[in-house]
Amino acid sequence: MNRKSMLALVAFIVVVTVIIGWFILGNQLQSSKGFCVYLSKGDELVISDKDIMFYNWTSHHIKLNGEGIERIKKIDFFEKLYHKSFVVMLNGKEMYKGSFWSDIDSTSYSGVVIIDVLAVQNNITDTLRIEPCYPSVQFCEGADHRNNPEILNYFQSIGKIVF
Repeated sequence: MNRKSMLALVAFIVVVTVIIGWFILGNQLQSSKGFCVYLSKGDELVISDKDIMFYNWTSHHIKLNGEGIERIKKIDFFEKLYHKSFVVMLNGKEMYKGSFWSDIDSTSYSGVVIIDVLAVQNNITDTLRIEPCYPSVQFCEGADHRNNPEILNYFQSIGKIVF
């Protein structure tokens, strides 16, 4: 193989490697953009802003669109979500942590909870509630991490905020 052929082959390999790397990195960055709720263990995406019709900032209720409802219905609540911790991310940055809880739970929880997953799965509602703790504010400890201005600004910027 002559020198020109060898250089052309090396250049081709470099270009292909860069293109493949760009696609892989692009997909990883795409998944970390926006508002997302992940399971803390396993990094499984539970809900993203693409699944949200609007975020009610006053009540911290998330109205799901059809895709969001279908995503929630596919997750086994008792096996994967019930009393499992989650992390809320915004553009790849951790905003706060909490746990999935049930509205019929007799156990209190002092941190942020996402409630009504079972009601969504049973076609009772299309809205998830993010509460500061469970069952009432008397059980809360520390600051209310839901009131993060970065999250508010983000939902305003994508036109999915109501008050």
